[in-house]
Amino acid sequence: MDTPRSEKTHVEVSEDDKAGKYAEARSVAPSVYEKGVPVEEVDLPPDGGRGWLVVFGCIIFSAATVGWGYVLEKACEQRTSLPGSFRVLSCGVLTSHQVWGVTEEYFKEHVFPDASESVLSTLGSMSGMFMTLLSVIPGKLADRYGYKPFLAAGGFLWTLSMLLCVFATQLWHWFVIMGVIQGVANALVYPLIVALPAQWFLRYRALTTGMVVAGSSLGGAVSSLIFREMLTALGLKKSFAIYTALDGSLLLAAWFMISERRKPSERKQIIWVDRSFFSDPVFWSLGICFFFTVFGYLSPIFFLPTFAKQKLPHLSELLAALPVTMLNFSAAAGRTLIGFLADRIGPVNALWSVIMLSGLTQLLVWTFVSNYAGIMAFAIMYGFVCGCFLSLSPAVAAQLWGSGRLAGLSGLMLLFNLPGNSAGAPIGGAILNGSGGNWTAVSCYSGGLQILGAICLLYARLKRQPKVLAVY
Repeated sequence: MDTPRSEKTHVEVSEDDKAGKYAEARSVAPSVYEKGVPVEEVDLPPDGGRGWLVVFGCIIFSAATVGWGYVLEKACEQRTSLPGSFRVLSCGVLTSHQVWGVTEEYFKEHVFPDASESVLSTLGSMSGMFMTLLSVIPGKLADRYGYKPFLAAGGFLWTLSMLLCVFATQLWHWFVIMGVIQGVANALVYPLIVALPAQWFLRYRALTTGMVVAGSSLGGAVSSLIFREMLTALGLKKSFAIYTALDGSLLLAAWFMISERRKPSERKQIIWVDRSFFSDPVFWSLGICFFFTVFGYLSPIFFLPTFAKQKLPHLSELLAALPVTMLNFSAAAGRTLIGFLADRIGPVNALWSVIMLSGLTQLLVWTFVSNYAGIMAFAIMYGFVCGCFLSLSPAVAAQLWGSGRLAGLSGLMLLFNLPGNSAGAPIGGAILNGSGGNWTAVSCYSGGLQILGAICLLYARLKRQPKVLAVY
């Protein structure tokens, strides 16, 4: 595949440093550079300077938009009956909805008391499905026409959606606003903000991408605490009015922070159906890896409170939910720290490691814990590695194919996650039901699928870099 021209501009390099700098670049991201490109034409990303302001702007976008509806917590609470205290939680999105969980609770008690939980949880999951299905389109358009116009459109649509919430009165209004409009806004934003760090960072590419994705977790966690208090004190309309002003101001400031390194003349033509990807076995190796990984990813997140109550019936609701809260904070830390590690050992190596550790943690830890300390330890251990495949995905794609069409490729990779997001947790619940409440069966199902995902990734890793101990 051709190397993006944006990564082959001229730079002055002294004779003494040529060999060292070129070797360093090749060791960090060898696929970025064409074989035979003269050293003096290699332009390494600055790995700092203006790039840190760009990353900060992306973090704000992530926290304000994606973080509102997509953090590792307990939403999409669509419940169906299971024996005893068990229940199936189904979710049609990539991650879950912490702030939506707060909003859904308020809707049920004060706004739409006659609405079923399945209807409300469908409302909560719609924006995620729209984002997953549509991200590839704005990603490819942004790769061709530039990121900032689409980030401006996404920020405007998001702020407009928050404003429209002030005036919404019917349930269908909320489906249009929080489902369609916010889903489109997130599709405009997410693939771009996870791709932008690759233009500015090479040595710290995985770290900065992890920081952006972690911003959604932290933003959602903070927003859920603030918004709950605002709903109690101010009511629905005033709360959304305040958040409209807050989000509008933050997104406007973030938009001015963001900049691209690519010149307009260096942007690639749009290839809507890129046969070079679909005919590449490495692409399918990575995609199938994500397919199996996501199927095994959600069960612990959704079932930990139920698991804790089953093992320790005397626990309060707060203590039963606390392991998931700790899992969230651990996930935010893990995405950043694993990103830092990935810049040392290579993003593909890091991706394989965290997926394998995620599966092994379920098989070897979750299977055997029975007391509260063990449950908390599992939550922290699993949280630290479980969501890192999301933050490492753009860095891995840049490693394998370069950053020239990274936004479109990031959106395309999200499609592999959709089946597992929709069916992974419900299948886990069905296994729990069919086995008569056997948690070992659930942990073997979800952990085993993640290990299968790691095995599928081995083809891509060894195909591109046969040396087992190489940084890649």
